[in-house]
Amino acid sequence: MKILCSTALKAAVLEIIPLYEEEEGITVNITFGPTNALIKELDSSIQTDLVIFTQDAVQNLLNTTLLQGPRTDIASTGIGVAMKKGLKKPDIAQIDSFKQFLLDAPSLAYTSDGVSGLYVEQLILSFNMTEALVAKTKRIKGGLAAELIMKGDVLYALQNISELASVDGVEIIGPLPKEIQKVTTFSGAIASRSRNMNHAVNFLKKIVSPEARAIFRIKGLDPIEIK
Repeated sequence: MKILCSTALKAAVLEIIPLYEEEEGITVNITFGPTNALIKELDSSIQTDLVIFTQDAVQNLLNTTLLQGPRTDIASTGIGVAMKKGLKKPDIAQIDSFKQFLLDAPSLAYTSDGVSGLYVEQLILSFNMTEALVAKTKRIKGGLAAELIMKGDVLYALQNISELASVDGVEIIGPLPKEIQKVTTFSGAIASRSRNMNHAVNFLKKIVSPEARAIFRIKGLDPIEIK
């Protein structure tokens, strides 16, 4: 079974997949990446069975021939800031202190694509700080921004909290101030060209099970309440 999954859920989903494979007796082939990049792969692939994208992206794709309903809402996460463990935590609790943190930080990283990276970039633009930060900011195309902390390239990284939490050796300073926070919900749906529809349906059931929900919480995600 082939799954396309947004990177924000990677740490949790990688723990859920072996549980599912043992129960179902099948092998799961999964590709992680920014939602926008994975949409292009879905459009060109004839072998995708299931996608886990941002809720907005899934809903939009359900209006095309690429996905079929229903949409299953899985978990959400906000954007946060991380640093290397052991450093003194800066104050980012209020908008003014967060702005000062951005100006004082010796180096920063965030992604150039993906929901969180695009939002951070727009936030910096709204603060009129683009020029002030450009020389000390590294923008990576996809992946985990906090990995640059562990490589020694930067001191701080901004990304979805679930992605920051998946990098060993970093410490999450905290979320963005609530007034400027962006919470993203991730949802699943079956690909219209799925060749393993029963397995895809069963995986969606597994990923919203109590066992999976507990894993999401540990990995910095908030499971969506099942109605």
